[in-house]
Amino acid sequence: MLHKRLLLVLVFSLAFMKPAVRYPVVAADIVFLAAAGAWAAALLRGGTRFRWSSGYWAVAIYLACAMLSVAASSDPGQSAFKVGTMIYLALLAVLVDNLTDTANDLRNIVYAWLAATAVVALIAVAALVSFPVAPDGPIMRYARFHFGTLPPGSYPRLASTFFNANMLCNYLTVSIGLILVGAHLQWLSKRACAVLLALTGLAALPTISPGLGGIALTVGIWIWLLRRDDAPRLATGAAACGVAAAAMFVLAMAVTPLLHPTAPFLIRIPGIDLVLAPAGRFLTWTAALREFALNPVLGHGIGIEAVEVRYLSPSGVHQKLTDAHNMFLNIAAQAGLVGLAGLMFLIAQVFRGTLPLRFDPTGANVVRLGIGLSFLNAFAYHGLGGSFEDARHLWVLLGMFFAARRLESGVRAAMAGHAGSRRVGDRRP
Repeated sequence: MLHKRLLLVLVFSLAFMKPAVRYPVVAADIVFLAAAGAWAAALLRGGTRFRWSSGYWAVAIYLACAMLSVAASSDPGQSAFKVGTMIYLALLAVLVDNLTDTANDLRNIVYAWLAATAVVALIAVAALVSFPVAPDGPIMRYARFHFGTLPPGSYPRLASTFFNANMLCNYLTVSIGLILVGAHLQWLSKRACAVLLALTGLAALPTISPGLGGIALTVGIWIWLLRRDDAPRLATGAAACGVAAAAMFVLAMAVTPLLHPTAPFLIRIPGIDLVLAPAGRFLTWTAALREFALNPVLGHGIGIEAVEVRYLSPSGVHQKLTDAHNMFLNIAAQAGLVGLAGLMFLIAQVFRGTLPLRFDPTGANVVRLGIGLSFLNAFAYHGLGGSFEDARHLWVLLGMFFAARRLESGVRAAMAGHAGSRRVGDRRP
């Protein structure tokens, strides 16, 4: 069917933000319109039907809480436009869930995601290989990202096909989770999984993003899930290492040894000759907290710049930072406690739907568990160091989670029905 084929094109196109159709509009937005149009035509013809998921209530509450901030906005028109973009993101999840009818559909979506991952990773690896010989060559000009809060030097920082390196790292974190799901279910051969994991990991490293802590967290938790019964010490150690690495990356986001004149204070570590300064993210976090304190209930309006922070980067560039660089503080500054409550409710519902954190012996819950953990990692953990609430691929991933949970329920019901029929048959003479 056309709408399902277009859905696969949509999932594949999520990875290719450059060149933009017209910033911030990207190719995936155009494909979405085509897929949604084809689906609407199928609905009108009676070829398919709309399916409501219980997870949509959490999305609806999240949207409603954000909409309330429009009334308190300093620019209601801009806030209303922002709400429109949030509805579009929610529709991505609804479209994916409604067009995923079978486990085979879901597997094809994972294949489309991983095919795009392979292309993105190959471009990043090609840029790495070309850097020593052609640091200003065409592939480096396409894939390169600026140093940001990192010290400038003769090393590459890459965004590949994405607008920025942190978004690339976020996408690849999800990809690694999906590769592990595919490996566990043997959707991919062992060789394909090994090659794709190596390429994805290699592409993620030159993002030099705080999100790398999320990759460590993914690997640690996955080893814990796999080996918690037969090798509990190994499982616990892997999980502890993953959590520790994730925590260290959060700490690294807050402070820096690179002293800058825009730092409001310095931190001297007693006992060692080390002086640290608040990093750029720390400055935006505290500014967002101050903004939140001024408008604690409804914020100053969704879609209105969360903060305005002046920062001198290590590259000597004077920057005006307007994003909180933290999803929770971003929403808190813009939509207050009400908006933050809606966001936390959405995350809590996904977490609840992901439980229990244990593989079913039948393997029925592997996809739901893997996708749920990937979403929580990329959305909630990565959200500590970036504003990923508007990442298109994460809303598509949310739709995949809704579909995986629904399909798992269907599998379990079928298994229970089959077992019940057998038990009835056993009682026949």
